[in-house]
Amino acid sequence: MKVGFAQSDITPPVGAVIPGDFRKRISTGIHDPLHATACVISEEKTTVAIVSVDALSVKRSLVESARNLAQSRCGIPAQNILIAATHTHCGGPIANAFECEAEEDYCSFVVEKIAEAIVKAWENKGDAEVGIAVGHENRIAFNRRFVMKNGRHQTHPGKGNPDIVRPAGPTDPDVKVIAFKSKDGKMLGSIVNFACHCTVMGGTEFSADYPFYLSETLRKEFGEHCLTVFLQGASGDVTQVANTLPREPEFGEKWAWRIGTRLGGEVIKTVALMDFVDTAPLQIAQSHVRLARRHVPEKMLEEAKLVLSDDGVPDVERIYAREIVLLAEELKKQPFVEAETQVIAIGRSAIVAIPGELFCQFGLDIKRASPFPTTLIATCANGMVGYLPTPDAFKGGGYEVRLARSSQLMPDAGDQLVGEALQLLQSLWVPPSPPQPQVRTPAWDVGASPPELTGLNQ
Repeated sequence: MKVGFAQSDITPPVGAVIPGDFRKRISTGIHDPLHATACVISEEKTTVAIVSVDALSVKRSLVESARNLAQSRCGIPAQNILIAATHTHCGGPIANAFECEAEEDYCSFVVEKIAEAIVKAWENKGDAEVGIAVGHENRIAFNRRFVMKNGRHQTHPGKGNPDIVRPAGPTDPDVKVIAFKSKDGKMLGSIVNFACHCTVMGGTEFSADYPFYLSETLRKEFGEHCLTVFLQGASGDVTQVANTLPREPEFGEKWAWRIGTRLGGEVIKTVALMDFVDTAPLQIAQSHVRLARRHVPEKMLEEAKLVLSDDGVPDVERIYAREIVLLAEELKKQPFVEAETQVIAIGRSAIVAIPGELFCQFGLDIKRASPFPTTLIATCANGMVGYLPTPDAFKGGGYEVRLARSSQLMPDAGDQLVGEALQLLQSLWVPPSPPQPQVRTPAWDVGASPPELTGLNQ
């Protein structure tokens, strides 16, 4: 096995838009730089690249352009490249959502930088060993949706809201780690998978959010050269906010440091107990499915237009009205979206890439049904189709299911992608060979002569 890591800076100029909020935010500074971080793995005749991008999301067109550019420069097949956004809400202007629109110049810049990171990682490849293990951290991520006393679901109902009955969904405490070290024992880098929204930092400065502090923690332990590819787990309904705990709001630099450092500590403990091997077969599979978008009722569209013409309507309602009008226009051109599901298997582990904000329950469903002993769920990967809530969430209501460009698909979209993922996992899984019977040699007493060989034993 040969492995290489590399990183490129994708920080936009100050003054660019920061997506990830209802309202447009103009950047005023840089808290920490944004990166595209690539891990390239080669084993026998197969090479794959896994890239994390410090961004809210990555467009499908951006992914295709970056894949093709990397393939033309270093030969890695485009279909063998996974590109996932970390889903930081303090990234550059890539996404089209609410008051933010993507800036084409920045998207082109990111394409070039992703390809640059892949090529550098490919050039950095050296003999390596891989270790795969799962840690556990259940004190930094919480479901943000709650069943309320009226039976409806509400997103972030507020600290200590007396109408909260119970969480409307689960969390996933698994910290999945694929770590690589050189033959002389030097840590090269790792792929870390955890499910929690990157909504901690906030503000108007660019930041990778808590994955920045995760990466810094691992650098301090394993060396400045050691890079981290962070894959956002199934966290469409999971954040750092503990709505039922009476503590200070979990936002800002202090909390980003707490969460990233604690997560990094768990990764270090997990790596410390790993067994490393020098080979792990690589396999890749992918499929594409057309997902139907929800129809915008004519009455809803007319009401949205009226809202936009009324200056006295609250800002959030005007923002949603604009979303309805824009979505209706898009539906005329394209009533479906193309979604890619990709699986990259590394030995007896597999990474499932889903192009949207998958709800946590779906991620747990994939892992429990996967034939691979270790399955990582990478969301916001290879494109972005928006939220992928469970059918139960659609019945309950709440922010994530409210019709907008960020939540535009039919209620069965998540089930479709989960089904695709499980089929791909099954197609790649090769059961381990059964143990062969062993021929046991009789153990004679020390100093005794072996029994005389006679007859057929001669």
